[in-house]
Amino acid sequence: MTSSPPVVVLVETQGSANLGSVARCAAAYGVTDLRLVAPQCQPDQSTLMWACYGKRVLEELRTFETLEEALSDLGLAVAFTRRDGKRRHRHHSLAQLCQEVLPRYQIEAPLALVFGNEESGLSNHHLAVCQRSAEIPVVASDGSLNLSHAVAVALYEVVGRESVVEPLLPKSYNEEPAAAEDLERLMERCFGTLQTAGYPHHRGVLEDEVSKLKNIVMRSSLQDWEVRLLLGMLKQVRYRLEHPLTETASP
Repeated sequence: MTSSPPVVVLVETQGSANLGSVARCAAAYGVTDLRLVAPQCQPDQSTLMWACYGKRVLEELRTFETLEEALSDLGLAVAFTRRDGKRRHRHHSLAQLCQEVLPRYQIEAPLALVFGNEESGLSNHHLAVCQRSAEIPVVASDGSLNLSHAVAVALYEVVGRESVVEPLLPKSYNEEPAAAEDLERLMERCFGTLQTAGYPHHRGVLEDEVSKLKNIVMRSSLQDWEVRLLLGMLKQVRYRLEHPLTETASP
């Protein structure tokens, strides 16, 4: 597959706000070439408002009378539709398209992602012009995605999943695994607290009981904040054992 960004082609788009949202999605995934085929709307103030930083994509917007003209200088054209019709052998799920179909294509010209209008999608003629078609699965039997949402999902799968490395969110101090010395301190405080409480009352030996407790703690993969919480609890328990509350006589 070509290494250049795909080209997004919108056929007979009806909503100017959708046009702005698509431009925003395109810019987010490095797409600079957005093409309109026989649009039923024109960019207006609403388009600019929804585009945000995607205005730079709108500045290079190109309009064509037919889909054939729009695709004339592009490579593989993929039509997004839920209809497979007579072309089942060329119809794929979006996952199949990205994992099985696109890797087999070695083309110089950019990939074209073609989307129909918000009401009726792509016509049979439009589907015939494209070499492949793909479907974005939805859960509801009667469900469908807004045009800009469909473009966003397609671009993420085609471009974003492979080329955008998502940085790991920084862990806060409290989310760090507990340090070995803190776990050892927890065991020492457990030992001292249990000893002060006179545990165990049965024939068990305190060292053996704490050894069992240590095995449980090690399997729990405690975080830093959890160990500090337990240390604070044990400290208060130990203090109260050594300084019991005196009952106040009733008046």
